[in-house]
Amino acid sequence: MNQGGALTGSLKLRELADKHYAALVDELTAHLDSELKAARDKAADEVSAAVAEVSAKERLQAASQVEAARAEGTLQAKEASRHAGLEARVSLSESLNQIVRRIRQTSDGFDVLDILLDSAATFARQAVVLGVENNQVQSMASIGLKDREFAFPLASAAAVSDVCQSRDPLVAVVSEQELSSELAEALADPADPQRKAYLFPIVARQEVIAVLIVCGEDTVPAAIELLSEAAGMKIEALEPPPTPELKPLPPSPGLVQIAQPAGAPAEAQPVAALAWTDLSPDDQKLHLQAQRVARVKVAEMRLYQADTLRKGVFEANIYGRLGNEIDRARAEFLQSFLSKSQTMVDYLHLEILRSLAHDDNKLLGPDYPGPMV
Repeated sequence: MNQGGALTGSLKLRELADKHYAALVDELTAHLDSELKAARDKAADEVSAAVAEVSAKERLQAASQVEAARAEGTLQAKEASRHAGLEARVSLSESLNQIVRRIRQTSDGFDVLDILLDSAATFARQAVVLGVENNQVQSMASIGLKDREFAFPLASAAAVSDVCQSRDPLVAVVSEQELSSELAEALADPADPQRKAYLFPIVARQEVIAVLIVCGEDTVPAAIELLSEAAGMKIEALEPPPTPELKPLPPSPGLVQIAQPAGAPAEAQPVAALAWTDLSPDDQKLHLQAQRVARVKVAEMRLYQADTLRKGVFEANIYGRLGNEIDRARAEFLQSFLSKSQTMVDYLHLEILRSLAHDDNKLLGPDYPGPMV
């Protein structure tokens, strides 16, 4: 009995120990599983954070590389643009220089107009040279108009008439009223009812002897105007000089007076009435040179100070806007011509009045000093 009871107690104790051990193992296992899961989650979080940090760095680095590439591309584009612009200016300058050299070397007025027309083809798609004489207009040559010829009264083309009167370039719409019916038909573009035509006078000795008309989207008006000026000066130089009567004029605003040049000795007397043939060959040459220089100086003002000139005309104060340029030209003209001949005329003043003020001395402004002689 006692042995059986002891055995039974021992078995119960062992069973209780096994249960306690099993519970302890389960609890330990659960704890280990929890710790392991926490460790895995922490490791996963650390890996994700590390990946995110690497990705952020990579994105930042990639963005930096893109920005650097974009800046480099912008810099290269600017450099390419600057280089292309420089090449274009050099090319234009060389082209203009060659054309002006050809004009200068020719010895015939018709050849001058042919060169002008050929050069216009470089800067416009269509061009025609119209001769003007006795209020009649006659085509002399053309490009891009299938060798068509035109002849019409000057009064039938308002734009051509205006150019002949003002002796200034003009932009007009291609229409029957502005260019005459036949010329407007030849220059018209059905796809562009408001197509523009650029008109440039060729002026020799204060008279429009021809008009160059060009059309085209790629027209370069400034270049063509410069060449038209050069053509007019060359034709003027080729023509025999007129025989004007040079005599003193009574003092009057806007008129030139032949008197002693500035800086002359007090005893110098005003020049008596003279004809062109009364001048010595040297004086004649100096007068012609003075006329050409005056035209070039004023043409440069019109070409390079166009916006400023327009403001001066609008304000009726051209001298107020172009005073520095006019004063420099006056000083050079005084030194080069007026101080060298008592018969000299202030051609610079005449050209300023004609080309800049359209023969209206009120547009020159109240501070304009007037003619130098």
